[in-house]
Amino acid sequence: MNPVAERFIRYARVSTASDPDSSKTPSSSRQFDLLRILETELIDLGLTDVFLSETGVLYAKVPGGITGDVIGLIAHVDTSPDSPGEGVTPQLHRNWDGLPILLREDVVIDPAECSDMIRYKGGTIITSDGSTLLGADDKAGVAIIIETCKWLMENSDILRPEVVIAFTPDEEVGRGVENFDVDRFGADFAYTVDGSEVVEVSSETFNAWSANWKITGREVHPGSAAGSMINAVRVAGELIALMRSEEMPENSSGRDGFDYPLFVKGTAGFAEVKVILRDFTTEGMVKRRRRMEAIRDCLTALFPGSKIELAMKEQYSNPGEILMKDRRLVDYALEGMKRCGVAVHEGSIRGGTDGSRLSFMGVPTANLPTGGELFHSRREWVAEQGLSIALEGLKNTLIIWGEKH
Repeated sequence: MNPVAERFIRYARVSTASDPDSSKTPSSSRQFDLLRILETELIDLGLTDVFLSETGVLYAKVPGGITGDVIGLIAHVDTSPDSPGEGVTPQLHRNWDGLPILLREDVVIDPAECSDMIRYKGGTIITSDGSTLLGADDKAGVAIIIETCKWLMENSDILRPEVVIAFTPDEEVGRGVENFDVDRFGADFAYTVDGSEVVEVSSETFNAWSANWKITGREVHPGSAAGSMINAVRVAGELIALMRSEEMPENSSGRDGFDYPLFVKGTAGFAEVKVILRDFTTEGMVKRRRRMEAIRDCLTALFPGSKIELAMKEQYSNPGEILMKDRRLVDYALEGMKRCGVAVHEGSIRGGTDGSRLSFMGVPTANLPTGGELFHSRREWVAEQGLSIALEGLKNTLIIWGEKH
């Protein structure tokens, strides 16, 4: 296999799932297992100012580069807690014939569900064994950045900008840059290498809010519950029923936003529901938050005697407006991917990245691809050729920054 794919596979075997229920930083100590590996590799490559913070952010600088704008490269080491992430065993599907890939009876990767997979027919597709996710989100990005650093160190005569890098924890639980030191990072602009198909450079993400519900009912023995019980589980069911099914993730695409009930637990006495709200526009997000408040008021009226608590919190914002103020970040990346022979376009990622928040912290950040799809699931895959294209696109982008200087 090519070096970037080999590197990715090695990183994928290290379990690094974040924990949304933990208050620790990082949320899971196992993220340090990969961060310490990366710290050693960066030092061995000859990078300077290598520093791993106690909160799990790893910083470094690639020596050299011409004076001007400093370009940062960012990826996150944690994997999503949405699917099992322990004991990842990467599988290689060589000379892929373009047909669905059966990992196990209930896990099938169908290229008809993927926008760019058929590009890699005849090549090698990397998956898990179907019992876990793969971790391409975002260990593919980590591998691409490390290989870029290796290339820069081996080719010191390349005309390119100053380059700094950072690897973050807990991006998958919305805390990737909570403890990020912008001054230590030292970048004027940055790229997260955290995308999917190689045909897209992302200049927008969702606006994101969480809506967490706590429902207190009144538990009574069911045999004598008439006129007395308030079943918190039933209230939770009514809450979800009042949400618009046509605006849930499974029924939305493109620039549609959504309301996503992602966690429910409870008893007759107490229940919790966690919902996330996503929209590309500020106006759309205001409407979604007001809808949550209207549902709260409705439930309070429907179930007198219950206690309905709703806590909403902003998670990240769409950086599109910021990136439009200086088009170089996006335009150079589009040109960099075009030089790979890819018919690339500018797009909007239906999710968020560390760059979503970092852009509002003073470092405008766009998102580059990695060459895979179906992230956060046991059907996740990345192509060996896709990793190579994404790597070459990043190299080209840095060269263009040097040319423009």
